[in-house]
Amino acid sequence: MHTCAFYLVKLTLEEPMTAMTEVKQPNFLMMKRVWIAIALPIVIFSFSGIQGLVQLAIVWVFASIMLLMFAYKKFRIKKWNASTRDVFGESDGMWSHEFGPTAMKLDEKRGLIHLKEENKQKTYPFSAIKEWRYNLSTTRQRTGLDKELDRTHDFRESGFYIAVDDVQYPEWRVMFFPQQGDFNSQEGIRDTELQLKRWMHIFDNVINK
Repeated sequence: MHTCAFYLVKLTLEEPMTAMTEVKQPNFLMMKRVWIAIALPIVIFSFSGIQGLVQLAIVWVFASIMLLMFAYKKFRIKKWNASTRDVFGESDGMWSHEFGPTAMKLDEKRGLIHLKEENKQKTYPFSAIKEWRYNLSTTRQRTGLDKELDRTHDFRESGFYIAVDDVQYPEWRVMFFPQQGDFNSQEGIRDTELQLKRWMHIFDNVINK
């Protein structure tokens, strides 16, 4: 909680207007593995000519495919890292978090919260909010395909949960993803945890004000 408080105070001192977090979008063509995959056949051709390129076709084609696959996996993670949009309205009372098909927007002055999850969205007064919590699942010690399935499960179960006085939609889940690292790397887990705790702190201050 001390970390969250320091973060918000820091934003207030350095940026008197509404602060917004944004991570630079990655460029797939600028990734090192992509350049290596492109350069590999060129290097082979330079040293061995067309005959060497043909003879080593299986090797460099396989190597290039693997490099591109790993590059795409890294690109996808970086794309998700850059997909979070947070607005911290210390000065104007507008707070919001958006990731994927989910979002939450708090209008402190009007006492309203707008929630979006997949294809549904509604606006509630602060008085309709019953509680808020977060869940951060982590992968069990498994390997191979089972570990990848666990990661998908963990991502889908984790998030910021808001319970409201609504019979039709009693609970909303807002998705979070690390802005640094993978979802189940130690760096990614810590980053996601700090984001979630930051919003717990914001809700405590704004809703209970």
